[in-house]
Amino acid sequence: MNLFILRHGMTAESAADEHRELSARGIKEVEDVVNLRIDDLQSVTRIFSSPLLRVRQTLDIAAKLMEFAQPVIASQNLKTGSRLNEIVNFVGELDFDAGDVLVSSHQSCTSILVLWLIGEDILIPNGSLLAIEIDKPAQGAGKILWQESRDSSEIKRATNFVDQF
Repeated sequence: MNLFILRHGMTAESAADEHRELSARGIKEVEDVVNLRIDDLQSVTRIFSSPLLRVRQTLDIAAKLMEFAQPVIASQNLKTGSRLNEIVNFVGELDFDAGDVLVSSHQSCTSILVLWLIGEDILIPNGSLLAIEIDKPAQGAGKILWQESRDSSEIKRATNFVDQF
C-alpha cells in the first residue's frame, strides 16, 4: 500500500485554532502539489482527515482535483496533539488490501506518523506531499518513495531540533 501524506496549506489568521482556514496562498499550494502528482494519486481508494477546518479544506481541494467520489473520513486519531498511541491505532485500522490511502493532518501528527513508519525525521512543509510504501502496519515498515512541493522534489530530512520550526 502507498500512503500519501498531504500537509495542509498555509492558513489565514484566526482568533481560534479550530477556525483557521486556508489562505489564498494555501489553496494554491495544495492545488499545485496535487496537480504535480495527480497521476500518482489516482490509485487512492480512501482519504482520511484531521477534523480541523484547514485540513478538511485541503482534502476537499485534493478530492475535487482527483475526481474522488467517496467521502473523506474524519479521524480523531489525526487531530492536533495526537500522540503515538493514536497514530499507531490509526495505522492499525487501515485495510492494507483495500488500495492506497491519502491522509492530511498537522505537523506534529504527520511527524510522528512518518517517524514511526520509516524511523526517520522528515519535514513536511505546508502544502507538500510525501509518498511512503508500506507492506504491513508495523514500526519501521515504510519506505519513502518521494516528496513533492510546488517548489521542490527534494526529501526534507531534519538534522537539528530547530528544523521542526
